[in-house]
Amino acid sequence: MQKRAGVKLGLIGGVIIALIYILLLWIKFTFLSYNPFAFYVGNFVSYFLILGCLAVLAMQRRRKQGGYAEIKDLFQPIFIAVIIAELAYFFFTYYYLNYVNPSFFADYEKALVAFAESNNMTAEKVQAQKDMAQAQAAASKDFWPLFKAMVFRWIVVDSIFGLIIAFLLRKRTPEQLMERTMSRQQF
Repeated sequence: MQKRAGVKLGLIGGVIIALIYILLLWIKFTFLSYNPFAFYVGNFVSYFLILGCLAVLAMQRRRKQGGYAEIKDLFQPIFIAVIIAELAYFFFTYYYLNYVNPSFFADYEKALVAFAESNNMTAEKVQAQKDMAQAQAAASKDFWPLFKAMVFRWIVVDSIFGLIIAFLLRKRTPEQLMERTMSRQQF
């Protein structure tokens, strides 16, 4: 029964986190792409908001278990939510960049060049920024290589953060703590 509760919480939490992720991506692509600095700050802030949502999910799981939970109990819904959120991230990003706003990278490249020139970067650095934007635009067109590179990599990265969250939020029952103390006292 406890495992099912963790799966259900992970599914519900994953859908909610995915919707939050999509909203943050839409805001980032629509309103922050005019300035590379704002875009990267938006990336940073939105990622920490998602990690915060994962922490809230773990706290919900612990609360549903009476205030006590082991790492595995907390990590299960986090991992399920991470998979759902990263799939939503990928599909929204792919769809948005290829169908909703296919000129995004061209506009972003112009913003990168303007930003680089306004910060007195050398011609080589400006060209490097242009090349980076063009490479990202080309890579965003290939579905399967992009899927493998983005989804699996971010599931691993998010899962590592999820394990850290589960480790920090775990709380053993008084019986487990007593048992642990007693086992240390025996020779």
